Amino acid sequence: MATADPMETPVQPDEARFRARLRQSGQLVDGRLDLAVDLDGSAIGRIQTFVPPGRPLPPGTFEIGIGLRAAARGQGYGREALRLLTGWLFSDAGAQVVRAETDPANVAMRTVFARCGWQPAGTLTELGREWLVYLITRPQWQAQGASG
Repeated sequence: MATADPMETPVQPDEARFRARLRQSGQLVDGRLDLAVDLDGSAIGRIQTFVPPGRPLPPGTFEIGIGLRAAARGQGYGREALRLLTGWLFSDAGAQVVRAETDPANVAMRTVFARCGWQPAGTLTELGREWLVYLITRPQWQAQGASG
């Protein structure tokens, strides 16, 4: 994590808390879920749900973060991971809203959100930076005929 891209990881996580999250990896616990993005048995990134520190989410709302290794970007893997996790959250986890933030300069992620049917929903200033907020609601997901 010490050498992570700051656009992907704006704050280095507390090591003990990070290890505790890893122990729960693959299980949805209190709004948190950590998964690897796998390609033929190799981890090419990660995708997770989380509850932002100091900003509890309303019931039925999930926040997503995603990061791919540089060599895996631009090949549709992030879009597929986002679609799969979004679908699962709506079909199995009781999601009503799924949201995420991205850096305004991250055109690739903004394109992924648009291709997955997510809508821009304003901005958020957090961690000393301005982020673009994207989201998709259960009715929007269902209207596009998406499935997890």
